Amino acid sequence: MRARKGLISLLVLSAFASPPAYSECRDPSAETPGRIPQPKIAQDVGCDRPFIHRGEVYPVDSPQAQDALTLRTHVSEVPEAKALLDTYQERRERSRISAYTGSVGIFMMILANSVMRRAKPDSTVGSLKSVFQVGGLALTAGGFLYSFSLLRTNERLIPEAVDVYNRARPDDKIELKFEAGWTF
Repeated sequence: MRARKGLISLLVLSAFASPPAYSECRDPSAETPGRIPQPKIAQDVGCDRPFIHRGEVYPVDSPQAQDALTLRTHVSEVPEAKALLDTYQERRERSRISAYTGSVGIFMMILANSVMRRAKPDSTVGSLKSVFQVGGLALTAGGFLYSFSLLRTNERLIPEAVDVYNRARPDDKIELKFEAGWTF
């Protein structure tokens, strides 16, 4: 009985698993669908910073960050413009220091509140607590203001680099299609 069920199962599975014994020849163009419509690419909302060079539109930045890397490759033939964009990239790297100073400042404020919680306000530990709180707040705010002002002034380097390039190569101009700088 068991052998019979196994044989029947094997026959059923082999019937479905094996290719057909014959194949019909069909016209392959009759089975292919028509042209598949391409999806429309959605426009970014204010994040793309394009420029036009030699009739083509390019993004100023690489896909990973606002680093003006694509523009840098286009203006690399003019050393002064390339130097301005090198400065732009270097300043963006320097602005990251605010993350470290902000973290240290917040750590100082947490340390002052948690470790020195039981200190009396008129003792040296109490005054040390207030020094840590004010110092941590000042370090956090100072790092933020430094980074903010550095990045704000840094955005002026992009149009300046394009102007230098356009003056050096009047026949091969680059046109920015965005306003550099921040508006609030």
